[in-house]
Amino acid sequence: MRLETLSVREAREQLPAVLDRFRNGDRTPVGVGSHRKTEAVMLPVEVYDEFVAQRSAAVADAVGSTRAEGVEPSSQVASIMQRWARGEFSEARMLELVRELHGLD
Repeated sequence: MRLETLSVREAREQLPAVLDRFRNGDRTPVGVGSHRKTEAVMLPVEVYDEFVAQRSAAVADAVGSTRAEGVEPSSQVASIMQRWARGEFSEARMLELVRELHGLD
């Protein structure tokens, strides 16, 4: 999928129009960045909520698998996974934090 990317100036100018598109049901993300290189993405809140729900379901599946093996995830690990589910950092960073927590790095 080719992402429409606006410069920062264009994003400032077109923000009302982009919000109108989202309000009218357009779910197409819009990129923002310097020199047309996407550095951030604007998307309707419904799309973001779906993204978080999918990641939260993946966390619940992982916790369920761990519990099925007789292991209870720590509250620290659960917190790290929930932060990942909200999009606060990448999957690689999540794994790095869990490894650091358990002294595996």
